Amino acid sequence: MTLRSFGGRLALMSALTCLGVGLLAGVWPIQRAAAQVPGAQAPSDMIIITAAAKEPDDVVAAIKAYAQERKWQYLGDSKIRQGQITLVKICIPEVGQALWPVGAHISAMMPCGNIGVYKKDAATEIATLHPRYMHVLYPNPATERATAIAHPLLTAMLEAVAK
Repeated sequence: MTLRSFGGRLALMSALTCLGVGLLAGVWPIQRAAAQVPGAQAPSDMIIITAAAKEPDDVVAAIKAYAQERKWQYLGDSKIRQGQITLVKICIPEVGQALWPVGAHISAMMPCGNIGVYKKDAATEIATLHPRYMHVLYPNPATERATAIAHPLLTAMLEAVAK
């Protein structure tokens, strides 16, 4: 890969990260998101939204406990938008092991678990980036393998913490 193509991918990764944070923070309407990044898939393809039967703080505590039970790295949580949204970051070691052979530069896409927990009307929702974003941003057999590893693990976590 040339430096120029890597730079273009890095710019796209940065744009999508900012876009995701902007969507969670309510800065941009979801309908406009795909139009703002050329070649981006529709947000419904890249963001998984799960309804939860708990309050947001209870969901965050459940994510932390779930991650710790499985020896995943719980990188932390931060409240944004005057405390209305909690961003949670987790790292699944099996996913990292699939990605690291590509090189240290792949760390720009980490962690593999980018989660937003918030109230929508009276319901709690959990939004996470579909792990496919890694392969979309950096098409490579390793990112395809990482997606295949991460998707069922994240899906199981969402189902468990939403109860």
